[in-house]
Amino acid sequence: MGNTLNNSRTTGPLPARTALACAVMLGCAMLGATSLQAAEAVDRGTTQAQLLRFDIPAQPLDDALAAYGIASGVQVLYSASLTQGLRSTAINAQLTSEQALQRLLAGTGLAHRFTDARSVTLLPAAPQAGTSLEVAPVMVTGEKLDRTLEKTQTSVVVYTAETLREHGDRNIDDVFARTPGAYNTAGNETWGLRGVPVSGFDDQGPATLNGAVSVFVDGAQQPNRALTMSPLPLWDVEQVEVLLGPQSTTQGRNSLAGAVVIQTRDPSFTPSLALQTNAGNYGEQGGALAVGGALVEDRIAGRLAADYQESDGYIDNITTGDDANTHRTSNVRGKLLILPNDDLDVLLSYSHSKRRQGDNSIMSRDGHVSYYEIASDTKAFDRFDQDTATAKLDYRLADAWTLTSITAATSADYDALLDFDQSASANQEALRTQHTRLFSEELRLSYEGEEVRSFIGAYYGHTTNAYNDQLLFNGAPFGAVKGDTRIRNQALFGEMNWTFTPGWTLITGLRYDREQNDTDVAQDDFSTPGEVSKRFDALLPKLGLDVELAPSQYLGFMVQKGYRGGGVNVRAGGGHADYDPEYTTNYELSYRGAWFDDSLRARANLYYTDWKDQQVSMLDDNGNFFQVYNAGSSTIRGLEAFIEKDVDSRLTLNAGLAFTDGRYRDFVFGTNSDLSGESFLYSPRFKASVGSVYRVGDRLTLSGDVVYQEGAPTQYDFDSNGQVTHEHQSDDHVLVNLNAEYKLLEGLALSGYVKNLFDEKYVTNNRAGDTVDIVDVGAPRTLGLVLRYDL
Repeated sequence: MGNTLNNSRTTGPLPARTALACAVMLGCAMLGATSLQAAEAVDRGTTQAQLLRFDIPAQPLDDALAAYGIASGVQVLYSASLTQGLRSTAINAQLTSEQALQRLLAGTGLAHRFTDARSVTLLPAAPQAGTSLEVAPVMVTGEKLDRTLEKTQTSVVVYTAETLREHGDRNIDDVFARTPGAYNTAGNETWGLRGVPVSGFDDQGPATLNGAVSVFVDGAQQPNRALTMSPLPLWDVEQVEVLLGPQSTTQGRNSLAGAVVIQTRDPSFTPSLALQTNAGNYGEQGGALAVGGALVEDRIAGRLAADYQESDGYIDNITTGDDANTHRTSNVRGKLLILPNDDLDVLLSYSHSKRRQGDNSIMSRDGHVSYYEIASDTKAFDRFDQDTATAKLDYRLADAWTLTSITAATSADYDALLDFDQSASANQEALRTQHTRLFSEELRLSYEGEEVRSFIGAYYGHTTNAYNDQLLFNGAPFGAVKGDTRIRNQALFGEMNWTFTPGWTLITGLRYDREQNDTDVAQDDFSTPGEVSKRFDALLPKLGLDVELAPSQYLGFMVQKGYRGGGVNVRAGGGHADYDPEYTTNYELSYRGAWFDDSLRARANLYYTDWKDQQVSMLDDNGNFFQVYNAGSSTIRGLEAFIEKDVDSRLTLNAGLAFTDGRYRDFVFGTNSDLSGESFLYSPRFKASVGSVYRVGDRLTLSGDVVYQEGAPTQYDFDSNGQVTHEHQSDDHVLVNLNAEYKLLEGLALSGYVKNLFDEKYVTNNRAGDTVDIVDVGAPRTLGLVLRYDL
């Protein structure tokens, strides 16, 4: 029999009643007494209900159960053959011992039964028709107070490593493509949440520093160009959280419309090895590796992950005869987990990535789209190199108090050669270089009590960007724009969740945010240079109430402020004027429910956003250069609903729907252009998805997704009276994606995927050019095979 029993590292002392009961039980056991079964039952209920801190990485199940025993003090009894070859999911949250064990056993085919207060026995639970699937609680970590999904009011979609693998999601583009409430275009060049693009409507091109959606990888905020140039790969990722709606109180200046939080796998003290190779059509091929284990027993563990992908792309250049949109990406990430003592955890990480891609656009003449063809006379490319280092320290000051420090530094270099005329009839090229540096430090003190959970923190961020854009005519310099921007950001923030009576929780939060923007455009051959220094600050409160109507039934309401600082127009010929901050007030009603032993789960969020002084980038009256305006006002109304059903242990169904109505309420700009009442660019009103996962025994897993997305305006066209004519739109489309995985041997699996099964052709971005319209389209049918081995 295998067993685990230890309680040397818990996050807080046992309640007095539990400690006394355990002492009595131990004494009676030593004397051979057997008359305390009733007391043991009471103690078991107390133990299982107590919240404990679990930080257990994904690893072989035997080692995970050993770590569980240390953290919970529960003895786990099982036959050694029962867990052979099984692995656990990761846990990094506050849970009861019952919840933690459920999460560890999720997907293993094992059940459990508590035999007394401190002992649990594992049992086989072979998949059979009609049996229910035991669901582990999904934890949301992106709001800095860990909560289960059912207790999180924010509209959030969470993808674990298991669900990413089941659906064949290989990069963040795949995730956005099937997430209602999110939208994306070809190659992920433009994507957004709740109808708001990641760069904001004041998009400053590659020089964007003020985004509307923040993306964090292992606590480090990603540069804007990393988010729009090439989809982030998901190799060795533990969890992805897509938080819809404002996160300004928690995450700060670049989270007006939401945030995406990505957590990669942390090191463990158990040896691990994962290898993967893949191949597909359009020249796609690649490989990946992840290896980890103990470097110093019980003190230092390490993990190294690397992946490389390349593809010829599906766009042909009919002028040069070359592949127009080749892709090359490589990523290396190293992590060290250091445990100097029982109270201090240190996690260090370093990542290096390189990305290169070609031209993502195709041609359109006289309204006819030339699918997957371009006639450019330039071998266009975008290239992006990034290095990021982070250090996270968790120091347990006392039973309920933890001090957390997160330091992140990023260096990113971007350069590109673009065909400015997008044709073979002229030779106008743009040559761009960007050098971006980011540094941030966050210090946070957290308190975890039975009735109050809270944190208070301070933040400092420093971002710089030096840019040099050159326009070439027939290879000769025609004009250039050079300059640099420096942004310093400081903030004080905090949040408190107070359960003032059973079932009722008050949520309060506040952030004071201040930033200094210094922009110096030293050269602009299309207008005049400019030097601007601006300071912005904001007070960002949030207030909410969460009510447990009945077991597994929650209703919540939240009001919170969103904010994005002002900036300076750095585009060529734009005059480099500054523009003001923008603000939102978001009102949101949420519902979470579960029935039939949690086998049926539903979530819904109904919201209204009032947007004032919205920043919008529009062409000037001559149609030559972009200017940034602060629109009078806008609104977003919407609904997001998700439902999941575990029919039995073999079949899981899911569906989601998002309705997003974002439009300008009052926006007149230039001399005679009126956008009042018009919808936001790229923002689809409807997006829906349905999917399923079917498990055949313990070897074969089949999954499929069907996604519908409505078209949206991609450019505002005006008639002589300044009214919008709606000439340029994206297309409605329905995509069907399939994935299958078969376990050939223990640890060895072969999977195959098909994206866009019926090869639907559709436009994602349609905008006017000088000689031809410039069009982005969705990818054709793509398919591939993946061979993976896990030790």
